[in-house]
Formats: sequence, C-alpha cells, structure tokens
Amino acid sequence: MRVAEGYDTTMTSSQVPADGVAPYGSSRVPLFDACAFADGHHDVRAPGGYEWWYFDAEDPASDTQIVVIMMQAFIFHPGYLRAYARYMKHPTRHAPPLPADHPSLYACVYRAGRIWRQFYTDYAPGDFASRSDRAEVSIGPHRLTTEPDGAYALDVAGTPWRLTARGPRRFDDETLGVRLRFSPRHRINPVERRFLSEQMTGAEHHWVIAAPVCDVRGELEVAGERVLFSGRGYHDHNFGLAPIGSGLYRWTWGRAIFGSRVLTFHYAEPKARGAEAETHLIEVDEKGAREIEVGEVRAQFDRTSAMAMQLKYPSEVDFGSKLRLSNPRVLDPAPFYMRIAFDAESDGERSMAFAELAYPHRLRWPLLGRMIQMSFDDRPRRAGRR
Repeated sequence: MRVAEGYDTTMTSSQVPADGVAPYGSSRVPLFDACAFADGHHDVRAPGGYEWWYFDAEDPASDTQIVVIMMQAFIFHPGYLRAYARYMKHPTRHAPPLPADHPSLYACVYRAGRIWRQFYTDYAPGDFASRSDRAEVSIGPHRLTTEPDGAYALDVAGTPWRLTARGPRRFDDETLGVRLRFSPRHRINPVERRFLSEQMTGAEHHWVIAAPVCDVRGELEVAGERVLFSGRGYHDHNFGLAPIGSGLYRWTWGRAIFGSRVLTFHYAEPKARGAEAETHLIEVDEKGAREIEVGEVRAQFDRTSAMAMQLKYPSEVDFGSKLRLSNPRVLDPAPFYMRIAFDAESDGERSMAFAELAYPHRLRWPLLGRMIQMSFDDRPRRAGRR
C-alpha cells in the first residue's frame, strides 16, 4: 500500500481541523504550508486536494478575452475525481491521488463571443516547480514569474483542440501561445480567506485575491499569427483539501471590473434540500478589499443551452443592490460548465462581468467524463513516466 507521507489514510478531508493540520500518531502533520506570502505555493498534501493560479484578461477593442490557469490537480478532471472516489471507498487498496502528482495547464482565447483557440495539457509530477515566497510557477516549459515591480509575467503555449462532430480533435499543426504581463493597479497585499464552507463541501477551501485589477499587455500566437493584446485583467489563486464539487449542486463565480475597482463573487447552491446557498461578494479598490453584505441573491436560471446538453443558466443575477448581472452571452458551452459574459451594473457604473457556471455532479456521468478527457493532451505526462 502506498500512503501519502505523513497522512493517516483512515481520515477523510472532512475530519481535518480548521488549521489544516491532521493528527498522525502522536504528532500533527500539516496538509498544506501556511505561506507568509499568500500568493505563493502552499504545497497541498491532502488526497484529492488542489491548488491553482488563475488569470483572465479582456481587450475590449478587439472583443478578445483570455483565461490561463496553472494547476496542481484540476478540480474538474474526471480521472482525478475517479481516483479520489476509489481511494475514499477503499483507502487500503488504492494510492491517494495527490495534487503534486497532477500538474496541468489550461488556456483559452475567446474572440467575438466564441472560442477562438484553447488547450489543456497534463504534465508529469517532475515537470512542476514553484516558490512559496512569491508567485513563481513553472510547468514544463511554461512560466509564471513575478517581476521586481510586482507585475506577473505569463509565458505559456500548447496544442489546441476543437470540438467536432466526432468529438474533441487535437490540431497538432497549430500552436496557441500566450505571453502577457499583468501589472496590478493597486499594490495591495494578497487577501486570503475561506470560501465554500466545510458544512457544504466536506472540506477546507481557500481563496486568495491577489491582483484583482491589472493592466494587461502582450501578445498571442495563434496558428503562426502574432496578435497584440492590450486591456485589463484579474488574478486570483485557490487551494483546498479535497475536490470542490462535493455537496454542490451549482456554482457561479466571476468578476466585474469598474474602472479601478473590481467586484468578485461566488454563489454556491447546495445539493442538500433545505440548506442555504452561500454567497461572497468582495469589492477591491485602492483602499483594499472588503466583503459586501448581500443578503439574498436573486437569480433566474430560466435559460438553457442546447450546445451544453440543456444546461440551465441565468438571464439575471442580483447580488443585493450592489451588483446586477444581465444580458448573458454564452462564450463556452460545455455539458457540465459554461463561461458567460454579462452586462454588469454597480453603483451607477456599467461594465462587463466575466463569469463561470458549473454543475459538478455531471462529471460523475461515466460517458461524459471520458469524453471530456479526450480533449486533454496527456503526451507530456506519458513522456515523463518513461
């Protein structure tokens, strides 16, 4: 039996204390590192855990949006979720799936309201390197570095895929490259907080609001063509001690930038009947970050997408009187997930909200999970095993 070093296989993630430390024999063994710098690597060591650094940017002049995520364990990876389910059912028969064993990289470019190019690549454990004292991550040849002035530099590339009538198809003769510099408008210390309660999800989850309003400059490489990019963007960072979907029926999250301030939000609806939804609305400006009391969220999930197997999405979402989302445009329809652009209004200002919507339970559908994995490029992972 293989066991995660220092981890008691009889303990589930829901039994881990709030300080992120698990008892093991007569000692207490940490399941992640409490970094002095919140945007650094926390080295999560809990089975089924995860950590990711998320970036998005928008160029209004060309109607282009970009998302890049560098990950140790993708929370919606069907193979990782199956491995975790096997381990939890028979912990003495199966090795615990650990974040360090599953580095991956995702990038997607949207243009004119639809996917232009995207890729997802799985890497071998030895392909990952990072630091805890600053945001610095490398996965294979891809890099996230923090420059002396506090800007984040991203340099990633991969082989794109597209959905065809016969399923996902990889285009080996093309490359999607993203080279961008995110310069924070406000020099604030990254704000770390808990989200998605243990009562709902059975585990501990952390959200680091690192650089919520950035000026973004750089270029894209799409099938040999160089495209200049100039706009604004957002960066945050998450880590947790178990898969995020347990206990969730539906999860909506995103951000809206209004000049030099941003509103970033989570709206999580539980599977358990009678349980209350959980909401976080954070406002960040030059004065820092603060949580906005919302009360009841009014969301009308009255639209469906045929492209996403009739997945429901909202025509309107009101976070109290502080933020209103309307006029949704589905950019990325998938059978368990959507990326949506909304018109956003806050305190008399108007902007665009960039949001995501997930139904995690659909990932347990066996056929759907394997179809999703067909789009993943796992050649670097298989090469690293040799």
